[in-house]
Amino acid sequence: MRLHRTLLFLAAACVAAAAPAQQGAVLATPERDGAAVFVAQGSYVVGRLGRECLDVIGRPETPEKLVAAWRERNARFVDASAKYLDLRLQEAEATGGTARRVSALAEIRAVVQANGENSLRTLMQGRKEDACMRVITLLDSGALDISSKLPQYDQLEALVRWAER
Repeated sequence: MRLHRTLLFLAAACVAAAAPAQQGAVLATPERDGAAVFVAQGSYVVGRLGRECLDVIGRPETPEKLVAAWRERNARFVDASAKYLDLRLQEAEATGGTARRVSALAEIRAVVQANGENSLRTLMQGRKEDACMRVITLLDSGALDISSKLPQYDQLEALVRWAER
């Protein structure tokens, strides 16, 4: 519920004063907010899994390399999310100055981190060594990548289509 309220807040904060974005369309929508935050959350979770688990299971790569590999496999979505969030922050600054931009960025980070930590608690249940082996195996197999199996996949694809216009 907090995510939904926060996303609505982010959308409402920019929609009223939004300059036309691409081809005269309004930039901010709750669907785009949700999709962009979901992708950012995925990147956050992968980074945290790397910091929590790579040493535990004896893997030599760095968390940054793990995130880079995930981001590369999900590049269409990562790029679309980054473009959208960058434009949202530009919009916030245009309507409320630097203070509004900083506030919007803090709000986005808070949502990404809170949701990411909830996901991590679910993924890391049980003995740490077992949980780490399980989640890194899922990550290596692509099971934590963005795919058509996700319930929000249509929203994620819509964000990509928007970004490609």
